[in-house]
Amino acid sequence: MKKLLAILLAVLVVVGVAGCSASTAKETENKETTSQPAAEASGEAIKIGLYGTITGTNALAGEMLEKGATLAIEEINAEGGVNGRPLELVVYDDKSSPEGAVKAVTRLVEVDQVIAMVGSNSSPNILAGADITEEAGVIQVGAGTSPSYTNAGFNYIFRGTANANLPNKAFVDAMVTNGASQIAIVNVATEYGTSGVASVKELLPSSMSIVCEEQYQATDTDFTGQIAKVTASGADSVVLYGTTADSALMIKQLRAAGFTGYIYGPEGLGVPDIINVAGDAANDVIFGSGAVIPASIEDAANDVEKAMLTAFVEKYGEMPVSDVVYRGYDAAKLIAEALRNASDINDPDSIREAFLGITAFEGIAGTYNFSDGSGDGLSTARVYIVKDGKNTLFEG
Repeated sequence: MKKLLAILLAVLVVVGVAGCSASTAKETENKETTSQPAAEASGEAIKIGLYGTITGTNALAGEMLEKGATLAIEEINAEGGVNGRPLELVVYDDKSSPEGAVKAVTRLVEVDQVIAMVGSNSSPNILAGADITEEAGVIQVGAGTSPSYTNAGFNYIFRGTANANLPNKAFVDAMVTNGASQIAIVNVATEYGTSGVASVKELLPSSMSIVCEEQYQATDTDFTGQIAKVTASGADSVVLYGTTADSALMIKQLRAAGFTGYIYGPEGLGVPDIINVAGDAANDVIFGSGAVIPASIEDAANDVEKAMLTAFVEKYGEMPVSDVVYRGYDAAKLIAEALRNASDINDPDSIREAFLGITAFEGIAGTYNFSDGSGDGLSTARVYIVKDGKNTLFEG
């Protein structure tokens, strides 16, 4: 009798343990199902590189570039990756210098062996590493706006934002609409500033005269000398080509010196810090851009931007602080699109052909079409004006 009871107890213990195990397994299974989308990518990762100005004089933009691309990669992987394979983002800091870019690009190509990369938000840095990616046959989608690296004979370089000529044309068109005639030009003494001004000069109509031209160094904070010459010139409009920090200070000091006319410039004038630093002085600043950071998610220019901003706030807890975040996001999405359509992702020419086959990709900055072979996918840019402390579309 005792032996029979022992056997029955043993059976009950085994059944109980099995029941608990089944319950735990089911609970774990449910947790995995709710936390990971069914279509999430698996298998061997495809390495994608990114390098940008994460430290140095343009660190804010570089940080936004990385965050935008990171968000895009996470979304791509959650939706099944590239033909079922996840993307792995490898990031390096180019330290806001061409020398740093060469080191970063070399490491991405030779050590990490990426098959494509998001190029720096600094155009000179893209140019510094262009020969390396060309020789290796690695696709590079740049986040810089200077016209210098597309239409320059490179086969594997594309752009994930608007060519600076487009925002420049957009704000020059606004100058025409506003009847600008006496123009002062002020720019930072870097490749970005000088090439940007050269582009603007080519776009200015004969009805406009340049009455004053001034430059300043990227580290300057006091622009008294330049502003005195601007105000003495009788200019009715100012074209300002600088980076975020110096542009905000320049705008503030121009207004303090009594300049009340329109201030025009490129996409950099749409960064929220311009309004945050310059305050009311930023009103009547007009700029061209593929896209800007809106005052709220509801003010987004299109559905793609609205969805991206919603995901960004959910991930990082705040709105982005520079439109460069869009460049990282669009560039990463474009790379994924090309890889999906490439017949062989290990063949650089196959990826290049897939890029040229992108003709109607809806990004944040607009509809990309790379079929002309120039490397530029956008043909238009928007124009904005600051009114009551908000970036709003310029209606003329």
